[in-house]
Amino acid sequence: MRMLFEHHEGGRSVRVYEDCAAGSRLYIDGRALYTHVDAMGDNLLRYIEAMARQLHGASDVLLLGTAGGALATCLSRRGAKVTAVDNWPMAFEIARRWFHLPSDVDCVHAEALAFLRATPRRWPAIAIDVFKGERIPKAFIVGDVGAALTRAVDPGGLVVWNVADSPNSHAARQIETLLQVEGWAASRIAVMDADVGNTLVIGRAPMLDERQAA
Repeated sequence: MRMLFEHHEGGRSVRVYEDCAAGSRLYIDGRALYTHVDAMGDNLLRYIEAMARQLHGASDVLLLGTAGGALATCLSRRGAKVTAVDNWPMAFEIARRWFHLPSDVDCVHAEALAFLRATPRRWPAIAIDVFKGERIPKAFIVGDVGAALTRAVDPGGLVVWNVADSPNSHAARQIETLLQVEGWAASRIAVMDADVGNTLVIGRAPMLDERQAA
């Protein structure tokens, strides 16, 4: 294993490693592994594949949180138009240089929650993979987040939200609840990768007539 890149900025400590034998690459921030791809840029993390599987068929996806861009790359290669939002512009540079992020992915430098609140657009699907270290920022799971998602997704649209914890964790249950309060159908799915477990919170927005009735 050799280090290809290292950057320290504020509380962020990002390293990119390459397996010299296999050619696979890893994006690590602090103690957390955010991205692992093979030599061709294909994803090797189970929760990323699980997110991509849930998003299958979505022609246009908003991705909040980028890291090494494995999910954006996967979705783009499968034919989706992808808008990737990250508050650290260097993430896009790293993803393009070391992790094969396609040039047709639209990269937006913005704080994810501010972007979500302000965008006038709607998407058929939104993927959320936003963390500060190993935790989801508290501001992202309280207040008007559910309402902001409802405004930003098409009627009947999909949200796939990654939680780096168990299905019974406070964060996973809180995310499910904030969607349900807005009238979404929501559920939690456990994803195990060896001994590491993630949870995907899957939300389906109400149809237009259901919103009007509410």
